[in-house]
Amino acid sequence: MTKKLSKEDKQLEDLGNMVISIFTGIGKGVRNLKKDRHPLIILIVITLICGVVFYLRQEIANRFIPGDEDFHVLKVILMLMPALPLAILYMIGAEAKESQDEYEKKFAEINFCSKTKAYPKFIGKEVTAKEVKYTFYSVGLDLEDWRTYKSKLEQTFNCRISGIRYAPKTKQAIVMHTVPAESDIVEKLHWDNRYIREKDFELVLGAGLLENVVVDLNKTPHALIASVTGGGKSVLMRCLLWQSIKKGARVYMIDFKGGVEFGKEYEKYGEVFTERQDALAMLKELTRENTLRLKLFREVGVKNLAEYNEKFPDRLLCRIIVLSDEVAEMLDKTGLQAKEKNIYYALEKELSTLARLGRAPGINMILATQRPDANVIVGQIKNNLPIRISGRMTDDPASKMVLGNSEATKIDENIKGRFMYNVGADTYEFQGYLFTENSLEKGAFQRGTMLVDDPGHEDPDEEDNDFDEMLDADVPPDDDEEEFEGF
Repeated sequence: MTKKLSKEDKQLEDLGNMVISIFTGIGKGVRNLKKDRHPLIILIVITLICGVVFYLRQEIANRFIPGDEDFHVLKVILMLMPALPLAILYMIGAEAKESQDEYEKKFAEINFCSKTKAYPKFIGKEVTAKEVKYTFYSVGLDLEDWRTYKSKLEQTFNCRISGIRYAPKTKQAIVMHTVPAESDIVEKLHWDNRYIREKDFELVLGAGLLENVVVDLNKTPHALIASVTGGGKSVLMRCLLWQSIKKGARVYMIDFKGGVEFGKEYEKYGEVFTERQDALAMLKELTRENTLRLKLFREVGVKNLAEYNEKFPDRLLCRIIVLSDEVAEMLDKTGLQAKEKNIYYALEKELSTLARLGRAPGINMILATQRPDANVIVGQIKNNLPIRISGRMTDDPASKMVLGNSEATKIDENIKGRFMYNVGADTYEFQGYLFTENSLEKGAFQRGTMLVDDPGHEDPDEEDNDFDEMLDADVPPDDDEEEFEGF
């Protein structure tokens, strides 16, 4: 039988539990302050002030308390000053406990827990002018688990999640970036030339939940844009084309639909290629330019185009942008005879080389297609298109080929110009600009030259300078026939 405690023992036990609870709360408060520097600094300042006041308590009492009063509220306050920082720590710890209970209830509502039924542990919350960032200790639940539950998390937190990623320097904590539930992306966004970025070589795609969506071709050199008919793919591509022109790039446009997408309005800014033979000759020239630039960069001790142009401002080399509005028309070999496929393999070879090696020399590709097909874009090209943009897709496989997930199927078909994009593992939604030819301006904008136009540069050694020989070959390379599943 359990021995019944006396009244005095019970009081002592309650007092002990209270002391333990107080010190536990203070300990939690200390742990929480370690995660945020600013409250810790404030607490240190308060502690120093309390210490000074306590040290000077007698002088303060003599000045403000009449000498004949034995008891005064100010005396009590002065005596309790050392306890104030501990009280603040206790309240911070108690608040953290309440927060953890609150978040556990939210996770329980959607059954979001590890296999051992453990819920994520609340670490902290950071509030900024634009968003709220929640950090959770999340052993047993990886990043993909959080992203899978994104929609349910948005419902239970009553918010919109703009990003989910690992906390810095650890994979045991998750940071969830959120904005208010009423936040939304504008549904129509007209282009204005004032949106062109000054920084080289950044292109703006559109507007996201928090800010404009921008890609830097110096860091992520090539892009794939996919969308069903009417999704705004061509409009987005022309917007990126115009930004590239205004930034001084030399542009090459491939349009095997008879020049419909890149009409006469654009021919004054760059060359438009509507025949495979001409496109192949152009790509081979760019491959040669790529090799010449890499050789030159090694000789002068620079790593990329930006460094070269900064070091030699009187000998600028131009940025080069290759755009293909329907890459499937250029590369799809389905149903062709072996002899007919040769030029397709030749095009693949040049595109693969530029995709692999074009970043440092400043040769970038923007390829678009209505429906991405794993049999059309070969591995060497696909693996070197780090910017993936998708308009609305009608089925999961097409979305997964571009984004690696099914997010593109969730785009509202009534919103024209709405896209999803990812660089790495994160997927974001944005509204593309409504770009029209009214934004085009007269002028010659290209800045810099090409090495192939300089007779002083010798041709680099190449395995095959005459692509006509490749076209006459009977058998394409075996490794270009490899199959793969999606992106």
